[in-house]
Amino acid sequence: MDIITSTEDLCPDSKTIQENILFDIIKEVCGDQNCVLSPKLAGKVRRIIADSDLSHYSSLHKLSTADESTSTLLGLMHKTDAELTFDEQAELNQAIINKIQNKIPILASDLDKLKQNIGSGKKTRKNEIKDLQESLDDKLNTLKEQENEKVELMVEWLNHRLQEVSSFSNNSTTLGIEWAPLHLPLARRLQTLAATTWICLILFGEAFCIFIYVQFLYSSYWWLALLYGAWLLNDLDVCNRGGRIVEWVRNWSLWRYYRDYFPINLVKTAELDTSKNYLFACFPHGVVCSGAFGAFATNALDFYKVFPGMTCNMITLGGHFRVPLFRELVLALGSCASSQESLLYLLDKNKNQGKCVVLFVGGAAEALDSHPGEYKVILSRRKGFVRVAMKSGAPLVPVFSFGETDVYRPLNNSEDSLLRKFQDKVRQITGISPVFPIGRGVFQYSFGVLPLRSPITTVVGVPMEIEKNLDPTSEEVDAVHAEFTRRLIDLFESEKSKYLTDHKNTHLVIT
Repeated sequence: MDIITSTEDLCPDSKTIQENILFDIIKEVCGDQNCVLSPKLAGKVRRIIADSDLSHYSSLHKLSTADESTSTLLGLMHKTDAELTFDEQAELNQAIINKIQNKIPILASDLDKLKQNIGSGKKTRKNEIKDLQESLDDKLNTLKEQENEKVELMVEWLNHRLQEVSSFSNNSTTLGIEWAPLHLPLARRLQTLAATTWICLILFGEAFCIFIYVQFLYSSYWWLALLYGAWLLNDLDVCNRGGRIVEWVRNWSLWRYYRDYFPINLVKTAELDTSKNYLFACFPHGVVCSGAFGAFATNALDFYKVFPGMTCNMITLGGHFRVPLFRELVLALGSCASSQESLLYLLDKNKNQGKCVVLFVGGAAEALDSHPGEYKVILSRRKGFVRVAMKSGAPLVPVFSFGETDVYRPLNNSEDSLLRKFQDKVRQITGISPVFPIGRGVFQYSFGVLPLRSPITTVVGVPMEIEKNLDPTSEEVDAVHAEFTRRLIDLFESEKSKYLTDHKNTHLVIT
């Protein structure tokens, strides 16, 4: 092994550490009360140490030998000018060595304590890690137990729910309730929503609109309600003067979903002349005119494409046009009042051309005879529409909606039943037939006010030309009426095999 003979042979860090240690030992030797150095040498060394003008290295250089040889103490003294004699340097070196020898036991004891502390620290650290691991294991076990309990509770809850569902299903089967499937295409759900919206408008629309108007009337917007009321009174006669169609309303997507719910189809059997106006005599009324509404009160069946150049207006009760707010929807759909004034205005060639005026000849009374698989229409005693056609000279067109009576299952109300007598009495007073429609619900198929999903096909027959007669006699009216009746029967018989399943046993009954 090479021997270090000079501080220049050391790396800078080792050199600095060794010199610092040596310098500290020299100060301890000189500062010891039992100093072994001679007073002269001790004083000389203290002066060298206390010399504030010299750096640390310079002080060490002054403690070097006088013969310019290398340092004799641990090979760390540099060659320099002598300030200590050789004997003084030897005496100092011996004192330093003695001091170092005295420190060795103390340093060894401190080293042993340090080793013990390090060993104890490692042991303590291992114990802490072990305790932490055990604590984590306990917590993980606790979490696993809790999760197992949750899973058991969830399984128990699901089993309970399944039992309830099974019990509910059994009870539903006993009660005859057929529930709709949970998984259905979105389009089908939208169709159900459209049908629900439509029937709610028919059954509750007027009452709801009256309620809203009264709320406005007794609110801070009362002035707005009064202004609308004044305008309504001034606009009452619009239903007798052609109405007010809003194509945007007739084009709502709602009506297309409504059309697809049944579905509804519109069929023509002959072309119409756009220079003429036509009176569509539509049968049967059904419970709520489901098919004709889709075909003629909306653009869902593309009436304008089926009959290019023609427009249509559906005729309904005049009372609907006196209900605030609700009347605006009815007018927007193209409806007009069921009055002779209204019909003659629409059919007048001087005011309109290419008009198709849709009239339900049987009216609300016919709704009471609407039963699945039966086609009973009121025509024998209804001759007013013939008189209107003769006065205007508008051709009569028989229109028949196959399947209209199959979308609801009303209660059995034979002619001599108490229910029928009650319905007739209410109809005479209010003009509305109190039919109790039994269809399906939103989430089940067994009961409710929604119409059943049953196809409806509205067939427009061949026009029957009418000679204009401003003052027809009863005999003339009867003759035209008889001819129209024959044409209606022919239309039914010729088309029923296309759209009715049991067409051979289905016949048209005219009362």
